[in-house]
Amino acid sequence: MGRPHLVGVTALQSGTSCLLRETNSGEIRYNQVLGSRGREIFVTVKGGFTITSNAIENLAVTIDGFPYKPEKDVYGRQMATFEDVDSVPPPPTPPPGKSAPAKTVPAKAVPSKAPASPR
Repeated sequence: MGRPHLVGVTALQSGTSCLLRETNSGEIRYNQVLGSRGREIFVTVKGGFTITSNAIENLAVTIDGFPYKPEKDVYGRQMATFEDVDSVPPPPTPPPGKSAPAKTVPAKAVPSKAPASPR
């Protein structure tokens, strides 16, 4: 089933759509156009999930506070699959006085057309 994760999604450009679906249950957790550029929405998911967007390159995604980036050449109406991040180890604990390195794990892009949004 997977453990719960807090997913944050931010539109880098106004009018970017976001459909977030849990992989295990198929449940749609979020399906709207992100109107305000830079305003992050938060959704709790269990396990892995997919994000479909009209412009996937215009989304910034964090999972449990860590940034996740789509692979290079992922743009337009595509889907990005995020595996359950239980398999991704947490960043190492920094020594006193030093900050932890940024943890960025790429999403697996699925080059397919996004489902048509209902009107």
